Amino acid sequence: MMSSQRNVDPFSVLILFISLLAIILESVGDFAGLYIGGGHYRYSCLDCEYSTIGDLIFQILSIIVFIIIVIMALNNLLPNRFIAKDLTKVGFLLSIITIIFAIAGLTSFGIYYSAYEWWPEMGFYAIIIGGILNTIFFFLKQKNA
Repeated sequence: MMSSQRNVDPFSVLILFISLLAIILESVGDFAGLYIGGGHYRYSCLDCEYSTIGDLIFQILSIIVFIIIVIMALNNLLPNRFIAKDLTKVGFLLSIITIIFAIAGLTSFGIYYSAYEWWPEMGFYAIIIGGILNTIFFFLKQKNA
């Protein structure tokens, strides 16, 4: 009996894992924080009152882009793809966009709260590190194709 063995793309698995992790960490964690004095800290997150319009928009856009990347990775891992076209270059560009969104969101937060001491939090790092790793994995995927 012959066995039909299908090779699983390791880059798609890594991209899927990194993207899902970035979505989860961004969704449950704070994006940035600030110290308002007197021992009081405030944070920006998807449902925090100290989010600025800019950083909130970029957080949401980042999650949407990561969801698109998850769909693309799942497409590559399924035996019968629902998108026949190779989307590696699109994924590479979307990964770079997540990095830009993270930086733009943090910049928006920092400018708005420039009178205070502020810093990035887990949500920012999830987006930027996820974007960087996905960019590397999409690049390696394209190079090894």
